[in-house]
Amino acid sequence: MKSKIVYLYEEVYDHLKNLIEKDVLNENEKMPSKRRLAETFNVSPLTVERAYAQLIDEGYVYSVEKKGYFVSKKVTLFKPSFHVKESFVEGIKDNTFLYDFTTGKVDTEYFPHQTWSKLAREVLSEQHPQMLNDIDWMGLLELREEIAKHIEIYRGIDIDPKQIFIGSSTTQLLNLLIEILGRDKTYTIEDPTYPKIYHLFKSLDIKTNLVEVDAFGLNVKKLHESQTDIVHVVPSHQYPTGVMMSIQRRKELLNWVYQSKDRYIIEDDYDSEFKYQGKPTEALRGLDQSDKVIYMNTFSKSLAPSFRVAYVVLPKNLLNSFKNISNYHRCTVPNFEQYILYKFMNKGYFSRHLHRMMKIYKQKVDLCLQMIKPYQHIEIKHYESGLHFILSFKVNVKEDDLLRNFKNHDIYVQSTTSFKKHTKQEDSFIDLVIGYSGLSIEKLKTGFQKLLDIINDYV
Repeated sequence: MKSKIVYLYEEVYDHLKNLIEKDVLNENEKMPSKRRLAETFNVSPLTVERAYAQLIDEGYVYSVEKKGYFVSKKVTLFKPSFHVKESFVEGIKDNTFLYDFTTGKVDTEYFPHQTWSKLAREVLSEQHPQMLNDIDWMGLLELREEIAKHIEIYRGIDIDPKQIFIGSSTTQLLNLLIEILGRDKTYTIEDPTYPKIYHLFKSLDIKTNLVEVDAFGLNVKKLHESQTDIVHVVPSHQYPTGVMMSIQRRKELLNWVYQSKDRYIIEDDYDSEFKYQGKPTEALRGLDQSDKVIYMNTFSKSLAPSFRVAYVVLPKNLLNSFKNISNYHRCTVPNFEQYILYKFMNKGYFSRHLHRMMKIYKQKVDLCLQMIKPYQHIEIKHYESGLHFILSFKVNVKEDDLLRNFKNHDIYVQSTTSFKKHTKQEDSFIDLVIGYSGLSIEKLKTGFQKLLDIINDYV
C-alpha cells in the first residue's frame, strides 16, 4: 500500500491546529507570525501562509489586517449523556443454497452478452454527446416508442409513447403514482402479495387495506366493502399464488373503478410476456374503456433483475398532474442503458430473446410436469404462464419443519404462507412457490427430484 504524501504546509497546519484544539492557544489569542514559523519549520513564508489560509477556511483562525492571525471562537464538544447502541452486526451474510427456488433470478446462460456488448460500443461511438447530457424527463423518447410497440404486440394495448414514464423499478414508480394520486387516498393491495409492495405502502404511512386473492383473483366483493380509492393488482399471474384473474372478475373490477371518478386501478404486469399455452391473456388496460387503469411493467424478468428498467403508462388525465411534480420526479435510468435497450428493441433482438427464453422456460416447466407424474398426491398449479408455479400437497408435518428440512438438504424454497398478512392457509395443504427460471436444466432436474423425495417421505 502506498503511503500518503504529506506536504510541508500540512505539517505547519497540523502543528497549529493541535495548539488550538489542546487549548495551548486560547480564544482571540494572537498566533505566531509567519516569519517565526518559517524559521521554526525551515520553510518559506509562502508555505506558512498556505497553512494559515487552510485554518481560516476551516474556521480555526481569523486574520486582522496589519495585526496578524488570531484564534477564532472556541466551542467545546461534550459527550452525550445517553448511550448510543450500535446496530451494526459484524459478519452478516446471506445464506446460499445449491438449489435455490426463489423467483428473483433468470437463466443467465442464455443472455445475449455479445449482442449487448456490440450495442454498447455503438452507443459509445454514436450517441456519446446525447448520452452525457440530460434528456427528456420522462425517459428517452425513442425507447418509449419501442416500448409502446412492444405493449401493442404482446398485450394488445394501443397507447401514445408520451404516456410512458421510464423508471428504475416498480417500487420507484409506485412512489411516483402515490405522489400523483394522493397520500390521503385509501389504497388496497392483494393478500398474499409481493413483500416489497406491502412494505412500501406501510413505510409511507398511508391507509392501506389487504384484500384476499381466491381462485379467480382479487375478491371484488370484499374490495367494495373496503372503502378503497386505488387498488394495486397483478391480474395476469398473481404473485405469489400464480392465479390468473378470470374475465368475469376483471370486468367486475372495471365496474368497480367506473363507479367513481377518483378511483384507479394500478395493473402490475411483471412477467406477462411468458405464456406457454395459447395467446397471452388480455390485460386490464386493454379492456379499459375509460382510461382508469394505470399499467406497469418491468424488464427484470424478460432481461435480468439487475437491469433496473421499468415503466408506467399514465392515463392522459393524469399527465398534467405528473408534469406538476416533474421538477423532482425525473427518469432515473442512465442514458447509456436507455440507448442500448432502445437499439436492442429496435433491431429485433429483444423479441428474438423473448422467443428463445420462452422455449427454454417451457422446457423447464415440461420437465417438472414429467417428473411429478409418479407423485399422485402432489399437484403443480398455475404453471401456464410466468416464471414460477405452485407445488401443492398435504403432509403430516408442520410447514416450518418441512422448510427447515429442505434447507438441511441445501434447498431453499418459500411457501405462500410467508407472503400472507391476514388470510391463512386452509386445512393442512402446503403451497410452495417454485421459481425455476434461475436454475439450469441440470440443477432443476436434480434439485426438484430431491424436493419431491423429501415431500414424499412425509405423506
